[in-house]
Amino acid sequence: MFNVFDLGNRIKKTHFLLKMNIYLLRVTTLLLWVNSLALFAQQTNIDSLTVQTTNLEEVVISDSRFPLKRSQSGKPIVNINADEISKFQGLGLSELVRQYAGIEIIGSQSYAGQNKTISLRGGRNRQVLILIDGVRVSDPSRIDNDFNLNFLSLDQIESIEIMKGASSTLYGSSAATGVIQIQTKKAETGFRASLQSSFGSDQDQDSSFDLNLFKNSLDISYGGGKISAKAYAFSHEANGMSAVIGPELDPFSHYNIGASMQFKPNTQFDIRSGYDRSSINSDYDNSFPLEDANFKLITSMDRFHISPNYNYTNGGASLKFGYQKIARDFQSAYPFQTQGENTQIELNNRYVFGSKFYSVVGTLYQKQKADYEGGQELSQTDFFGNVVAVVSDRFRVNIGGRLNSHSSYGNQFTYSINPSFQLVQNDKQSLKFLGALSSAFIAPSLYQLYDPYSGNEDLEPEENTSFETGLEYVISDWNMSATYFYRNENPSLIYDLSTYRYENAQEEATYSGLEIQFSGSLADKLRLNQQTTFTSTKDGDLRYLPKFSSQTALTYSFNTNRQLSLRFQAVGERFGLDNTTLLKGYELFHLSFKNDLKNIPLTFSIHATNIFNANYVEIEQYSTRGRNFIVALTYRFP
Repeated sequence: MFNVFDLGNRIKKTHFLLKMNIYLLRVTTLLLWVNSLALFAQQTNIDSLTVQTTNLEEVVISDSRFPLKRSQSGKPIVNINADEISKFQGLGLSELVRQYAGIEIIGSQSYAGQNKTISLRGGRNRQVLILIDGVRVSDPSRIDNDFNLNFLSLDQIESIEIMKGASSTLYGSSAATGVIQIQTKKAETGFRASLQSSFGSDQDQDSSFDLNLFKNSLDISYGGGKISAKAYAFSHEANGMSAVIGPELDPFSHYNIGASMQFKPNTQFDIRSGYDRSSINSDYDNSFPLEDANFKLITSMDRFHISPNYNYTNGGASLKFGYQKIARDFQSAYPFQTQGENTQIELNNRYVFGSKFYSVVGTLYQKQKADYEGGQELSQTDFFGNVVAVVSDRFRVNIGGRLNSHSSYGNQFTYSINPSFQLVQNDKQSLKFLGALSSAFIAPSLYQLYDPYSGNEDLEPEENTSFETGLEYVISDWNMSATYFYRNENPSLIYDLSTYRYENAQEEATYSGLEIQFSGSLADKLRLNQQTTFTSTKDGDLRYLPKFSSQTALTYSFNTNRQLSLRFQAVGERFGLDNTTLLKGYELFHLSFKNDLKNIPLTFSIHATNIFNANYVEIEQYSTRGRNFIVALTYRFP
């Protein structure tokens, strides 16, 4: 029987051709760079007029699965659009999402091969759900079922929506502290192609400048009346840093190819499918003891999804099927291999009763497999329902419940109650109150249960209860918000250093904090975006997570095509690996310039990161990035 994932073996053969194309892309990059400098010199005095724009209210989907205006949402949601993503071309996904309050990514400032740990509001990987085109992505062979962000390139991302706070009612397990929804790019009308190239340095504070970072991608698409299709290829190579602090460099390479197709015979029905293959080859160093070593990790991922959607009067039904298979080959003094498979099938139906009730009901089936103890698997079937009730023009309530039926832990019920009230609402300003009470259920991972060295089959599932409340204020073009959050874990899942096994904590853990955000115009062409987070815990785990963090961005728009941005990042004290040692806080400055050329469809950006070459510690005894320079080019045709 034909298996779509047999394509992965065939696609491996194309990696040689892809590598050969890298050198061609680098030559093209240099030619485009010379051309762009010439054109930039010609147009420095052009297009200096300020253009009046009309601000349309942002639309969000995550908290209800309906496209509702932000003013109708009861959750603090970060909506990152294509324009904002383009500003970080050449830097990467981790650098982009960590700019927002409540979000930390451990490893984002270390060497390229470092696995990235996502944290929302003090939660770890197991408590943050990542969706790509509506389908969960995870690696069941990993400790926390987490998904390696190194697999994703900004070049293929159209938008990102981040919902902070417990969301298990709508999205199931692992959504205890938030959901990151990533939408990939679709084919536009007609034939389109784009080439994106980035080059620069990727090194620590003690190294002199060297050209050792290259990223290249090619995207070709065609959008017709009923059928649209696109194909893409991406490469990322870095060879300027060591994993642990030391003289030996640890090279990193990532190759990614994929394709997607959409069939839309009429306005009611459409079906979208896609296949993606990634291969990562990275050197790494010894952890016990920490020292330079010639170790290598080879990781491959096959990802497939298909999503038919049918719309009818006042509603619609969707089916989402997704599958990922991830294999890891650790080549070290003690070599070993792991393999994990994740399967998801979700069917949901959305219906609007009049104009007052937005409802969604559905079922979700998930199965996870990993090769521990000769092969283990877990499955879970959920039934869920959610209603947004528009009680009045100012008052809305979002209520939901989910029954989780787990193959090892039986039935678990989670709920969510999320009211919001518009205290002030007129043409000049608005003030909205938000509140939420939610619960979450997280089963132990296959690793935590069955790893031969640290697994524990007697583990109980983790249960979370979360509360949040806040205010959002909008006046003119200024947006301000403050949100307090509190989360209780009982029991927690912990790694016990006395038994060297995973255990349930004897004491309940609590996490609390405050997120403050404000953005708006300081002057005609100058905008400010300020994000601040305070996080604390009692008997919880905040290792490497700061008690205080702040991100400040000042953006000056010379005109509609040219921007200069200064970003300031302040990170407070954190506990180290032993949960006792305090790591010093640090401050970093980053500078970016972006220009859309008018005469040709070329955009170029220049990034200077850690411009003062500050020395700091992200992970003890591991290297951190010093001052680096990156040039990014995007060429589109026609």
